[in-house]
Formats: sequence, C-alpha cells, structure tokens
Amino acid sequence: MEIFVSAGEASSDIHCARLVRELKERLRSNSGVESRFFGLGGDHLAREGAELLMHNREFSVMGGPLEVIGRLPKRRKLEKLLEERLFRRKPGGAILVDNGEINLRLASLLHFFGVPVVYFIPPKVWVWRHRRIEQIARHVNLVLSILPFEEPMYRDWEVPFRYVGNPLIDEVPLDLSADQARRELGLDGADPVITVFPGSRHSEIRHHVELFSESLKRFFQALQNASPGERCPQVLVPVAPALDADALKQAFASRLPAVSLHFLAEERRKISVSHLCLKAARAAIVKSGTSTLEAAVLGTPMVLTYKSSRTSQWLFKHVTGYRGFIGMANLFLVQPPEAALGWLKPCEKRPEPPVPELILEKGTPEIIAREFLKIYQDGPERASMLSALARARAMLSPPEGAGISPIRCAAAAAYGVFTSKSGDSRKERLA
Repeated sequence: MEIFVSAGEASSDIHCARLVRELKERLRSNSGVESRFFGLGGDHLAREGAELLMHNREFSVMGGPLEVIGRLPKRRKLEKLLEERLFRRKPGGAILVDNGEINLRLASLLHFFGVPVVYFIPPKVWVWRHRRIEQIARHVNLVLSILPFEEPMYRDWEVPFRYVGNPLIDEVPLDLSADQARRELGLDGADPVITVFPGSRHSEIRHHVELFSESLKRFFQALQNASPGERCPQVLVPVAPALDADALKQAFASRLPAVSLHFLAEERRKISVSHLCLKAARAAIVKSGTSTLEAAVLGTPMVLTYKSSRTSQWLFKHVTGYRGFIGMANLFLVQPPEAALGWLKPCEKRPEPPVPELILEKGTPEIIAREFLKIYQDGPERASMLSALARARAMLSPPEGAGISPIRCAAAAAYGVFTSKSGDSRKERLA
C-alpha cells in the first residue's frame, strides 16, 4: 500500500515520522500489508524510508499573506508532482499534518481522486478562518486532533473527529533532570542557563533575531541592576534542521558580542536538543508554537512572544477577530476552554494567562526583558508559573488514560480508515 504524507514543518516532520513508523508496523502485523510512503517531509521522514517529492525546508515560511505569496510557486510545484503521481497510481490513503495553507489544497486534490484523507493535527480553525472547517468537512475523512478543546467545533460541523492525546507526552523526556540535560549538552561550570527559541522557519528568524537580541541585552542590564555581581547566564539557541546554523550564529553574535552563546543543531541523539535546552534552562524566551507546550511539560518558566510582518500583524489584529490566547500552553491550562479561546460574554473578564503573551504592541524588548526577569528570579511570578506548568503534563494524555501512546492511537485510527472498504470513517467504527 502506498500512502501520501505531507509534513511541511520541522515539528510536523517529527510527528509524522513517528506515525509512519507505527502505521507501517500495524499494517504489516494486522493485515500482512507492506507499505510505502511518499510526499512532502523532512529528514525524519526520510530516515523512515519515505520518498520525498520535496523537502520541507523549501516551505520554511509562516502563514502570513506576504510570506505565503513568496512560496506559491513551490506550492504549485508540489501540487503538480502529486497530481502526476495520482494520474499514474492512486495511493491507498493520505496523511496530512498541520499547515493548512498547503494541506487543505492537497486535501481537495486527493479527495477528487478518491483517496481517503486523514488530517493529523488540523489547522487552527479557531484562530483564522471558519471556512477552513467547511473545506475539511468536504475533503477529509477523519480529523485526528491533539487539542481536546477542538472537539465541539468539529462536532457542530459533523466532521469525523477523534482526540488522540498530544504526541509530546511520548517525545518529551519526563524524567530528565536539569543536571542530566547540562551533561548531555556538554555544559561546564555552574553558570546558570537560559534558552531562546527564535523559530524553525526562515521568516521567523528574520523577524525574531533582532527582537530577541535586544530583549536579551535589556534583560542582562536589568539583571545586573537588580542583583549586582550575579553571574550572567549562558544562552542556548537550538537550531532547527531547516536553518543555517552558521548564519544564525553570526546574526546573534554580531548583536550580542559579550554574551556566552551556544548554538546547538539537532543531531541523532536519544533526546532532542530542544528538549535538552529547555530542561537545562532556568527560564526561556519562546516564540509562539509547539515549543511553548514543550516548555510547559518540562516545567520551564517562559515568556511567549511573536513578531511577523506588519501586514500579518494588522490582519491578525483587525481582520481575524480572534480574541483568545495564542500560546498552546495557555490554551491547555486556562479553564474553561471557552475563556482560553476568547469566547466570553460581554460581562465576563478575560482571565490572565499563566504564560505572558507578549505580541503586537506588547512585543517590545523592554516589556519582554521586564517580564522575563520576573520569571528568571525567585519570586511570586516564578512560583506561580511553576505551579501552573505542573498541571500541563496530565492534560496531554489521551482520553484512554496515562500510559497510552497518542501516536499509537493515531495510527490505529488511520489504519481503520485506510483498510475499511469505504475508506470513510463516517461509516466505519474505529477500533
């Protein structure tokens, strides 16, 4: 059986590769079927034996309008390659992961050719456009979500939906200590450590290097003013596979010449470099995304920020109408979910997020440095955040309970769709 996969981002590549590995084994052991995978992905999918029509580093861009326009030729190339493949031989199924700008168009094409489509980690319809739910309802056989609060939205549209738990519960080393992480990274001495996550896409790096550098400058100044003589922390910067480590190092080092910077590329380690950096750190500055949830599970205090083009910021502020939190950690931790998503009655007050969200007019170096100092030093703000983050781990488990792998749940659901006679999870009961 051939199965198409589309994982256009670094984190999607990791999740999809693990799903591919589990699904291969399930098809082989349960049905005696050997499987082959092809499509859009990165190094992790390639190591699982997937044939890459295109590498996802070519799509290393965020979904703002100006950024997306620059990648339209690449997107059209991928669609053309898939279309040619579909005319030659129809695959037995397709797995799409995140990235709605690319994958919803692919879902339409795959549906036209009668290919069963499973959408693992669907696009954030609650932030951007509700019309995306309409597209999903028309072209996707089953949505596998890692966010439990999404279920009511899909249920209202009668979209086949299953919450499988969050893959981070499998991937994050829950028993790792800070000392172990420091040793794994080869950090010497007793100097404290902080980490910054400027992003995994080229467009994110372009917007974040200056913001993060200026924030760190002001943080170090504030730290020395608040605690004269205190040792300045080392700064860890994980480098995503799609990025140029030398270029990133030069960009930061030229702005922070007196700071001890460590740039750590993802390698074939037992533990991800990003997880090691987060666990070794006393605190982190993290761009909005999966990293905030990783930091929460590892118990690392953080501030969240994000900067994009002025056009994208204007559209987010004035067009989308979204008034909820953007950080995954806050969306998990704030209850009820309606409050986290900004669905408040006129008389209701928006709750304070456990993790500061410093975006738009709040995303300045001065504010980031001030809020970061609060969670770096011992005090009520740090203690309050540590208490909130301690709840994150339990909330990531599948509904079946702790000890059940979310990836295994996802593989079982995809297997049910791809091996049913109709290929439609609306008619087939999942095992």
